[in-house]
Amino acid sequence: MDIKLPANRTSETPFVLLIHGGAWTMANKENIEDFMDTLYTNGISVASINHRYANNENVHYLEMLADVDAALNYCISKANEWKIRKNNFVMAGVSSGAHLALLYSYTTDKKINAITEFCGPVDFTTKEILGYIQSAGLKEVLVKMTGKDYDISKEIDPVFATSSPITQVKDIPILIVHGTADPVVPFIQSQSLAKTLEDKNIKHKLIPIEGADHDLNLKDSSIRKMVYSEVVNWINQYGH
Repeated sequence: MDIKLPANRTSETPFVLLIHGGAWTMANKENIEDFMDTLYTNGISVASINHRYANNENVHYLEMLADVDAALNYCISKANEWKIRKNNFVMAGVSSGAHLALLYSYTTDKKINAITEFCGPVDFTTKEILGYIQSAGLKEVLVKMTGKDYDISKEIDPVFATSSPITQVKDIPILIVHGTADPVVPFIQSQSLAKTLEDKNIKHKLIPIEGADHDLNLKDSSIRKMVYSEVVNWINQYGH
């Protein structure tokens, strides 16, 4: 992991655990340095982590969640030395990292104060969704993440529900950012999550980026400024 801790921090300073994307099977923390630097320059403590990649043998979503937990436990063990908090964290992630951030927040016994997520896949529970994943050429990585194969003409293994954040939601304020033209993780995934949160009266905000694909058009400086400003504001409002 990379750690960035602002000067004059206290145990009241929000602490974010940030998880990179990459379809659970590639990329690393260096891919989201801009995200990390933005949090740090806005006075937020942040740890950006790597995790084991999902495979067909022995690393699936539970093992990746264990890596997230190990990283957070390490930060907690350094709390006094680093002058950071020991609980009430913020989870943040991009794409598959958003999935892990959500699922960890909803299944851990640690206190998570807030979540921010970019274009995360949240629902693998229907044959329609699994069919789309297959047609998009992403079945292989989903099978690695869950540890189970599937055939949409047959009954779907329960692991596809237990690995879906939408089935596990807790009362944690969440900021969702998603491109409306995302061909990898369809925008309807975030709409479905927002509807579930609304039905449960859980504080949330969905920011659609009109016409954006999976990269959210963050190379556009005006979009990047707006998105990161929303993230910083959300963390400052709910992450303390």
